[in-house]
Amino acid sequence: MRNLNPDNDFMTNPKRILYLVTVLALLALPAAAASKKEKPGKETAAPVATAPSKFAPLPEGHELASIWNDPEFARRLVGSYGFLSESEPKLNAEEHNFYTNKIVPLLREDPKKAIPLLEARVKPSASAQFDYLLGTIYFQNEDLTNAAKHFEGAITKFPDYRRAQKNLAFALVRDGKYAEAIKPLTRTIILGGGDGKVFGLLGFAHLSQGRFASAKGAYEQALMFEPDNVDFKLGSVKCAVASANYDQALALLDELIRQFPERENLWTLQANIFIQREQHAKAATSLEMLRRLGKATTANLFLLGDLYMAQESRELALGAYLEALEKDGGQNPAKALRPAQILVSRGALDEARKLFARIRGAGSLGSEDELKLLKLESKVAMSAGEGAKAIETLEKIIERNPLDGEALLLAGDYYARNGQPEKAQFRYDTTGKLEGFEADAFVKHAQLLVQSQKYAQAVDLLRKAQKARPRDNVQRYLEKVEQMARAGHAS
Repeated sequence: MRNLNPDNDFMTNPKRILYLVTVLALLALPAAAASKKEKPGKETAAPVATAPSKFAPLPEGHELASIWNDPEFARRLVGSYGFLSESEPKLNAEEHNFYTNKIVPLLREDPKKAIPLLEARVKPSASAQFDYLLGTIYFQNEDLTNAAKHFEGAITKFPDYRRAQKNLAFALVRDGKYAEAIKPLTRTIILGGGDGKVFGLLGFAHLSQGRFASAKGAYEQALMFEPDNVDFKLGSVKCAVASANYDQALALLDELIRQFPERENLWTLQANIFIQREQHAKAATSLEMLRRLGKATTANLFLLGDLYMAQESRELALGAYLEALEKDGGQNPAKALRPAQILVSRGALDEARKLFARIRGAGSLGSEDELKLLKLESKVAMSAGEGAKAIETLEKIIERNPLDGEALLLAGDYYARNGQPEKAQFRYDTTGKLEGFEADAFVKHAQLLVQSQKYAQAVDLLRKAQKARPRDNVQRYLEKVEQMARAGHAS
C-alpha cells in the first residue's frame, strides 16, 4: 500500500524524511471580527517560518511502509495543523488571540514547545481545535498514545470532526491497533473524507481481522481513487486468495507482474497460488522466473526442487537443491536434509549421493543432524545392494545413540534379510521398548516369527501392534496369520 494521510503535495529533501514547508493555517476570524465570510471548506493560513520536523519511517518490509514512508503522508500530517473554518469547531475571540499570539510563534520555532501551553488549554469547555492541534503535534513526534488520546478528546467535543476522526484512525494504524482503527476510518468516510488512502487502510484493517469480504470492498473503492496503487492491488489479491477465488487473484497478479516483473514477492505469491491449485508445473515456472532474475531465496530454491520432484524431474530437482545450498553459503547445511530425505524416498539414489557430498562439504553438522545424514546414507547403501556398508554405518549410529529407534529397525531389517534372525530379533525387541516405535517393531518381529512358522507368537505381537497403532493392512495380515496359526494347531 502507498500514501497515508489526506490532502495535497509535499516537496521533500531525499536526504531527510521531512522538512516542514508550510505549517499552520490560522483560524478564520470570528464572525464579529471577520471582514468577509470564507467559502466552505477553505483553509485560511498565515505564513509560518520553516521548522524541521521529523516523522520516523517504518522499516522496509513492514506491510504499511509504502504508505507511511511516502512524503505525501508527511506533508498532509504537517499541513493538518491548519483549521477548516466552515466545517470544524470554532475558536472564540480569546482563544483565537491565544492561538495567534502564543501558539503560532512556537509552531514556527519548534512545535513541541507548544505542547505545555496547549495541555493547559484542553479543558472540557475549550474548543476541540486545541485537542486536535495537540494530538497532531504528538502524532508527528511519534507519541501515538497521547496523539490518540487528544484526537479522541476532540471527537468527544465535536463528533463530526472529520480530520480528527481521520488522524485518530491513522494514529491507531501506526500503533498496530488495526481493529480499533476500523471505526474512525469508517466514520471518516461517512463524513465525506473517504479517499484512496482511507479506503486502502480500511481494507488493510479488515484484512488483518480476517474480514475478507469487507476488505475486498474497501480495496475496490481505494483502487477507484488510485488504480495504479500496487499495494491496494496486492491487498485485493490476498482477499481473493483467502476466499479461494484463485482465478481473480491470478488475474490481478498477471497484471502486476507485467507492470513490475522485477518484484520478487509477486512471483512468489503467484507460485504459492499455483501450489494451492496443485498446478506444480506452473508454480515451478514462476519460481524459475524468480531464479533467472537472480532473486530466488534459499527457501524458494528448496521449494522449486520439491516441485520438480513432484514431477519426477530428478536432475532439475537436484540442481535447485544444490543451488539452494550454495545460496545459503554453508550457513545451515542441515536445511538440505529434508530434500535429501525426499530424494531417498523417491529412489533417486545417485542424486541423493551428490546432495550428501555437497552437504558434507558445505559445513559441519550438529550431532543430531549428523546422525540423520548417516541414516540416509545407510538407506541408500542398502537400496543399492551395499549391505555391508549400510550395516557398518547403522552400527556406528547405534553405538552413538543406543535408543535411535529408526537405526535399530533398519539394522534389524538388514539382519533379517541376511540370515541372522537372532540379531534381527534382538534389534526388534530393543526397539519395541521405545515409545513411538513399538508398533513397527512388533510387526517386523512378527514377520520374522512367521518365517520360522511360529504363528501363535506372531499373532500375539501383531495384536500388540494393533493396540499400539491400529492399521488396516496390519489387521489384514493379522487375520491371515491367525488362520495359519489355527491350521497349524489343527494339524
